[in-house]
Amino acid sequence: MGAKSSSRCCCCSWFIGIIVLIAVILAVVFTFRHKANHSDDGDNIAPGSIDKKYADALKIAMQFFDIQKSGKLVNNKISWRGDSGLKDGSEASLDLSKGLYDAGDHMKFGFPMAFTATVLSWSILEYGDQMDSVKLLDPAKESLKWTTDFLINAHPSQNVLYIQVGDPETDHKCWDRPETMSRNRTLTKIDTETPGSEVAAETAAAMAAASLVFKESDPKYSSTLLKHAKQLFDFADDNRGSYSVNIPEVQKYYNSTGYGDELLWAASWLYHATEDKTYLDFVSKNGDEFGNFGSPSWFSWDNKLPGTHVLLSRLTFFKKGLSGSKGLQGYKETAETVMCGLIPNSPTATESRTEGGLIWVSKWNALQHPVSSAFLATLYSDYMLTSGIEKLSCSDQDFKPSDLRKFAKSQADYMLGKNPEKMSYLVGYGEKYPEFVHHRGASIPGDANVGCKDGFKWLNSEEPNPNVAYGALVGGPFMNETFIDARNNSMQNEPSTYNSALVVGLLSSLVTTLHSSSSSSSRHVRPNLTFTGHSLLPFFPELFPPRSMSLLIRSSHVSSHFNLFQPRNSKSPSRISSRLVFVSSFNHNPLIKLVYKRNPTMQSVSMYSSMTVKSSLIDPDGGELVELVVPESEIGSKKAESEAMPKVKLTKIDLEWVHVISEGWASPLKGFMREDEYLQSLHFNSLRLKDGTLVNMSLPIVLAIDDETKEQIGLSQNVALVSPQGAIIGSLRSVEVYKHNKEERIARTWGTTSPGLPYVEEHITPSGNWLIGGDLEVFQPIMYNDGLDHYRLSPKQLRKEFDNRQADAVFAFQLRNPVHNGHALLMNDTRKRLLEMGYKNPILLLHPLGGFTKADDVPLDVRMEQHSKVLEDGVLDPKTTIVSIFPSPMHYAGPTEVQWHAKARINAGANFYIVGRDPAGMGHPTEKRDLYDPDHGKRVLSMAPGLEKLNILPFRVAAYDTIEKKMAFFDPSRAKEFLFISGTKMRTYARTGENPPDGFMCPTGWNVLVKYYKSLQESEESSKQQAVVSA
Repeated sequence: MGAKSSSRCCCCSWFIGIIVLIAVILAVVFTFRHKANHSDDGDNIAPGSIDKKYADALKIAMQFFDIQKSGKLVNNKISWRGDSGLKDGSEASLDLSKGLYDAGDHMKFGFPMAFTATVLSWSILEYGDQMDSVKLLDPAKESLKWTTDFLINAHPSQNVLYIQVGDPETDHKCWDRPETMSRNRTLTKIDTETPGSEVAAETAAAMAAASLVFKESDPKYSSTLLKHAKQLFDFADDNRGSYSVNIPEVQKYYNSTGYGDELLWAASWLYHATEDKTYLDFVSKNGDEFGNFGSPSWFSWDNKLPGTHVLLSRLTFFKKGLSGSKGLQGYKETAETVMCGLIPNSPTATESRTEGGLIWVSKWNALQHPVSSAFLATLYSDYMLTSGIEKLSCSDQDFKPSDLRKFAKSQADYMLGKNPEKMSYLVGYGEKYPEFVHHRGASIPGDANVGCKDGFKWLNSEEPNPNVAYGALVGGPFMNETFIDARNNSMQNEPSTYNSALVVGLLSSLVTTLHSSSSSSSRHVRPNLTFTGHSLLPFFPELFPPRSMSLLIRSSHVSSHFNLFQPRNSKSPSRISSRLVFVSSFNHNPLIKLVYKRNPTMQSVSMYSSMTVKSSLIDPDGGELVELVVPESEIGSKKAESEAMPKVKLTKIDLEWVHVISEGWASPLKGFMREDEYLQSLHFNSLRLKDGTLVNMSLPIVLAIDDETKEQIGLSQNVALVSPQGAIIGSLRSVEVYKHNKEERIARTWGTTSPGLPYVEEHITPSGNWLIGGDLEVFQPIMYNDGLDHYRLSPKQLRKEFDNRQADAVFAFQLRNPVHNGHALLMNDTRKRLLEMGYKNPILLLHPLGGFTKADDVPLDVRMEQHSKVLEDGVLDPKTTIVSIFPSPMHYAGPTEVQWHAKARINAGANFYIVGRDPAGMGHPTEKRDLYDPDHGKRVLSMAPGLEKLNILPFRVAAYDTIEKKMAFFDPSRAKEFLFISGTKMRTYARTGENPPDGFMCPTGWNVLVKYYKSLQESEESSKQQAVVSA
């Protein structure tokens, strides 16, 4: 016995000695590498060490989930929170007491809550080791389960899902603590009769992702989640329809721009969770329809496409046999396009940034998009590192994974205080952070027992919140990088739970450091998405052969680990988060669905903007359409009365404005502007109505008179309006005459007083020194007798025509040039996407501008003939297209004028408006460049006051594909294979009789232009000959 014992002791000693020796060697190596790479630069810390800044921020960020919890709280860590919402769901005999309150209110919105769960799951799956290193893994999983418990209970049967607890209209009329609210909590559901594919699919994604998180630690719960995920995906796919269309009430809050992205997103997560090839086949087969390939967009609660592109590209990095999969190639290439757009010095970098470098897409919840973009960037960077991919090619330049990580850190650092305000937008982090957060629970003392209305004194209190909402990520700065810390500033100062999920993912990815200069790194994500709480455990063993396994695991321990986008996302009038898609008639988007949106469905902001989807025709500005034509029974007396009035002679452009006002295009304007209206329009681009409503009015609509006319008017209250031909056509009543400061008007409208502005030279410079405003009435509708009057439909007539065609959506497209096949591609693609969103009969309003244009523009009669040929040739479908002339004169005033064009389409009933680069713009008068930034028009529209109810659809750039021999959406990866045919080039073709490339324009339409330019050339030659003869 003694000998054996001695032998065992000897063996143990040797073993312990070896372990100690290995530990010493590793310590020496680690120390050497640390010293060799140490620098004062925060980026140059040894790989795998904890970055205290991000670790501290992550600890704070995680707390907001506890603040937002509803139900019977367990291990409550927030002193001023208690049990609440205990009867939620009782209306349907369900327990919906758990879950997370959405933002600064007490609503439970299933759509963004499910997105929160999906992103939090993804963060845990990829960066659980990092969370564990700072003891935050368990809190993250607890918050996730609190959320998924709610989602499970909200899905009581296969084809029923409860998507909302509470009535937001009622909730937002109260300012109280969740613990004391006593109002009725109504429920909203989707089912086969009222489908909502985007919510069902997002919830399926959340369940599938969460099933991976709990697969090892709680297999039974994981199986339950997976069962629900499969059922919900089938429900979403088999009963396709948008919840925003079927339940219009949700449009004010979390309006969806389409469900195609959620179907792809859910199928992607289900494939990762099950390896069932059915789901992989789904994303492969539906990519062309829903994937928006080649058009990067912004990742958000509404737009899942960027996340889907990155998630599926993961398979091409790690799954043997799928790296070259044709079905996944579009996803991988689009993910690369997204990444290239984020790197600041990339040739294709998005311009949607502040001067300080923050990605900026929308004034509502501005931080959502930089945080989500940075999260995706760190994921992609780590995918590259893990798989040994060293470069990302962006056009003709290559970038490293560290470039993506550097971008991600820049967004995180800005959020944490490295910004012009020197403020952390993460509440509780740093020395300066928002103190007046728009959050009911935080703003009311924890011991106050207040009712629905009593609490508004705390909303209006000038004292900071008595409770700090630790971890709340507020909306963030404006484009000019200013921030107003006010409790009633929900636009900038309201947090949301989905923001928290994104910021937790981003900070978790940055908790451990990485050499920015290292060509090879020990940093990895786990190629599998089954979380075990341990380091890298390969799901795809072929990527990591056994002989390298131990090295890889040790390495992992060391690391411990668009013109782009313009959406419009937003929330409600009381608290708005984004449209862009945004919009409160603001929704909770971007677009840019920005893009922006998004998305199948116009989700992206091409990116698309997040848009507000409105059913059928939206209300005109001010609530009613203003028409100012005198009733037929009064025409005689009104005309007789006007004969005795002082006369004001109109120019041709003045008459066009009379036409515009009298038909209601400028509703609620009832005449030419008086001085107060003029000043509001000139300086604020909007008018404030008597009831406090703000309507957009970016262009002053005024009538100028000279000194002589002013003298004739004298003290008269009314004046008659005389057409250029000498006929009295109407009158202005209760007039006001005021000074016409031309220089101020020009500078405010155009941003310059340089010569060469067509409208200024034609209309303002020669006009009088006085302006006259008053209430307009015209005796008859304005007619021009030019053979085109039948095209001039008023807003009232258009609305009637839309109703006759049973339109449930109207998308307007303005142009002042002939229609080529690139335009047609965009319009047809837009209609296709609206159908995918669930609309049954979207109608295109092809709306060429018909007022004053500069001399070298194609004349209106020629354009209208060309447009008619486009319809005759079937390039656009006459059954779903209405061609009408917009009578407004053209200012060529860039972003200022494009607001007017959009506002006028609202009054015509359009709820979608397609806007391109350099809208209503022109060249600089003295330099060889554009006067206005090409992308500012669409960006301004996503922020413009009074346009929130209009969905802005950024123009997807089309060019001639020299390989396919047709107009196609531009693909940056094939830039050399595309030909851009400018208007100048098109005119050159037509003048010389040369045909453009096949597929550029329908032949009959092209012949109209050739005929026009040929006649123009003949006329010029004839004039020259006559001049020679005369000489």
